[in-house]
Amino acid sequence: MKKLAVRKMDFTSSASNLLIVSAVVAAAAPLLLGDQLVVIVSDVITEASLLLQSLSLSVQRLLS
Repeated sequence: MKKLAVRKMDFTSSASNLLIVSAVVAAAAPLLLGDQLVVIVSDVITEASLLLQSLSLSVQRLLS
């Protein structure tokens, strides 16, 4: 049972480290990308809207 407790701590520690690294990258992204960040975000928004539109159509077809 000790090994399970140690593994839990390792996973928790790894998850915490990953969260810290992702926060640092998210904070540094505007500085590193500059004007390209606007283009990337607009592309992501466009893709997300297309995905939601296709999902909406699929749900409508399922319900009809």
